[in-house]
Amino acid sequence: MYRFRSPCRSTPPCGPRGFTLHEMLVCLLVSGSLATGGVAMWSIVQENALTVAANELMTHLALARSEAITQRYRVTLCPTTDGMNCAKAGADYTFWQHGWLVYRDKNVDRKPQAAEIMRAHPGAASRLVIRSSRARSSITYHPIGNAGGATITFAVCSPRDPVRARYVTVSNSGRARVSHTTTSNVTCG
Repeated sequence: MYRFRSPCRSTPPCGPRGFTLHEMLVCLLVSGSLATGGVAMWSIVQENALTVAANELMTHLALARSEAITQRYRVTLCPTTDGMNCAKAGADYTFWQHGWLVYRDKNVDRKPQAAEIMRAHPGAASRLVIRSSRARSSITYHPIGNAGGATITFAVCSPRDPVRARYVTVSNSGRARVSHTTTSNVTCG
């Protein structure tokens, strides 16, 4: 006698395979929540990178001013790409994201010598842009603490999200401040 054998003899029992509507909705809810959280986390990371870059610039500006006052020498902060020489201004802007030097200009030649360099900062996090106007390619603090020349504004930007920019402004008196907006022509947009 012949017995009919079902093709589904494995455990668990065979049957229709796939997702139920309930399982699919739960899966979509979880993946949507993770995607939303990822976007929010990326935003927080960008905010922190901009804040850190602006604060590092502020720290070095304060150092340059403090050293000029206490040491009674002119102290200059200038952009650099090699950690030894000041970089030239670009066509429209002076770019600072590759790094900057703080040097004590003892011989007043407006060029850093190895013995004069106090700090060489390696630059901002990747994908950030720090720029100032082409007209002001360095900041020199005098022994009385003023920065001389016109007010300078640095734009600290993420090219992917220029709305979140930080602006560091140094007045003629030498004081620096950070803000989220600017009236300067140096912007991120």
